[in-house]
Amino acid sequence: MRKIALNIIVITLLSFFLFSCSTNSQTNTDNEKKVAQAEIYNTKGYELLKTKCYICHFEKPDPDKADKMIAPPMMRIKEHYLPNYPNKEDFINAVVAIVKNPSEEKTLMPGAVKKFKLMPKLIYTDEELKLIAETIYNLDFGTAPKLRMLASDLQLNNGEKWIVKPETYAIIKEVDLKLSNFKSDNVADYNQLGKDVFDKAKYVLLDSSYTGELFNQLHIFFNGIENDMHALIAEKDLEKAKKTAKNLKIKIEDFYLIFKAE
Repeated sequence: MRKIALNIIVITLLSFFLFSCSTNSQTNTDNEKKVAQAEIYNTKGYELLKTKCYICHFEKPDPDKADKMIAPPMMRIKEHYLPNYPNKEDFINAVVAIVKNPSEEKTLMPGAVKKFKLMPKLIYTDEELKLIAETIYNLDFGTAPKLRMLASDLQLNNGEKWIVKPETYAIIKEVDLKLSNFKSDNVADYNQLGKDVFDKAKYVLLDSSYTGELFNQLHIFFNGIENDMHALIAEKDLEKAKKTAKNLKIKIEDFYLIFKAE
């Protein structure tokens, strides 16, 4: 009996010790991350980001200043580029490339381009651009109130469906069909599927013939599937990728409730 009691005490103490070690380890990791983030604000890269980029870009979305935005917030830029370029070097190269040569074909933010137009070419050195891009990659922008429009905000046109060009309707049908027939046990195929869907969405959003409330409704629709597209592009787990593709298919079907071909 005494032996059993002693074993229970030993196990209890061991469990407490392991829990304490785990808690301390997590605390140390969190503290290290905070220190690392604090150090970023003292770097040359952050100074360049602040003096050269924040002139036009807010660091985070600010609902109280939404009417003063002339470019997408830096947090949103990272949200769009990181899923496509999770590797640090690839991320830096992609950001440097788009800043040096802005183009609709290469942009990952077609909605922002339509709203704010393409950013002008900036005469910065490659060293400066790489430092800025590295800072964006490393910086934890935290959280901010969502400015994204939701699918629940979709509205009919005075009770009638919005009329889109046959080409637009055909693109959605193509995406819908591809999602319906897609089958694979390779997560890389799902990543490519996400990129294909995004490219189709970009084509529609950059169509200059869509203006006013019709464009706003198209923008709301694509904002509703934006997270799924980016998640599918970046997903590394096959089962999660399959689930995301399924969710994307369901959301795509909302298009037919609000829009019709002319």
